[in-house]
Amino acid sequence: MTETLHVTGMTCGGCENAVKRAVGKLPGVSEVTASHQEERVTVSFDEAQAGLDAIKAKITSLGYQVRE
Repeated sequence: MTETLHVTGMTCGGCENAVKRAVGKLPGVSEVTASHQEERVTVSFDEAQAGLDAIKAKITSLGYQVRE
């Protein structure tokens, strides 16, 4: 499954890399892309191993906001 999330608070490439590293370490996540300019994080993951709530929680724990 692939989900695109609206994420605010990222201001630079370093923020993008932090999100990609942290979310990419979650079990079942196969690919993460992030753009601070577009306020977007796209995550490909196996629903049997990773849940969308866990992905959102990881992003939030880094200090960014996931918008609906």
